[in-house]
Amino acid sequence: MTPDDFDAVEAGRQLGHDLWCCSLQPARPEWPQPVQEGFAEAAARGLRRRAADRFERKWLQLRLGAWQRGRAVAADVTPALLRELDLEHCPVTREPLSHGLRADSDASVDRLNNEGAYASGNLAVMSVRANRAKGALAFAEVLAAARGERPAGELTPAQWLRLAVLMLGPCHATRPAEAPLLPLVAPLPARSLRLAEQQVQRLFTLRSCSAAGRNALVKAFLPASPLQAQQVRLRWFAEAVHDGLRRLGPDEACWDLWLQPAPLETLRVWWDSLATAERARAAWVAGQLAGGRRVTAATLAPWAMASRGYVCGAVLSRRPAACP
Repeated sequence: MTPDDFDAVEAGRQLGHDLWCCSLQPARPEWPQPVQEGFAEAAARGLRRRAADRFERKWLQLRLGAWQRGRAVAADVTPALLRELDLEHCPVTREPLSHGLRADSDASVDRLNNEGAYASGNLAVMSVRANRAKGALAFAEVLAAARGERPAGELTPAQWLRLAVLMLGPCHATRPAEAPLLPLVAPLPARSLRLAEQQVQRLFTLRSCSAAGRNALVKAFLPASPLQAQQVRLRWFAEAVHDGLRRLGPDEACWDLWLQPAPLETLRVWWDSLATAERARAAWVAGQLAGGRRVTAATLAPWAMASRGYVCGAVLSRRPAACP
């Protein structure tokens, strides 16, 4: 569904229907009229009600907030997706996440690319504090904070860098060639849009603890490195990751290995040695090993990038949608 196809009134009624069926809360006067209509219609039909779990509550809350702001919500945003995205620790601050405490440590769901809709490849769970710090910042602003080029605000430079890593793929979804190579210092969200280099970093981080795992990855990527010099560089990279993991202290996360200079530099040297077709082959191998799928225009259609994630012509309770 594209923004122009979106029927805001029908979406509001469907939300009202789900609020009746998936929660036990009463109708609220601040709900928009279409939501109240859907809620009343479901009540009049005598549909069965049940208490929602926290993922369903978050799903309903997310949809209501998005509807009121004219934001598009893709059909793949479901309670099951939110359950899959769930984490015990914030990937940005690394603090334990709480739920329903109205605290800065509470888990929140945010769009990584502020110019896109609520869609599975554009969402991450992070703390309220990290979400608030991110706000409406663009990727370049977050990266500048990570590099100490702008005031850091609520986050440290290390935390800004983790946030930049999460945002990198979604914010370069339509222009991956412009993306910088960043150290993968944070775990990527489930189903997030990932650049090829990130997928490679993730695979080697998770599978190179053992020599057998390291060697298996080298073997898998050899077809993308047909020249002997490329194969040497690939092995240097794999060895740098393997050694980096062994050097980590007991209190360090596996992602911290990318703060060491050797893994990122050897990745850069290997990747720069590959021609365009060879990089495409390496990206395909990484996708196959990780169970990912290729990003296409059809994949990104629900992101509503042309309208900056807004729904054109939506009926809003707070402000008009921004449309081109």
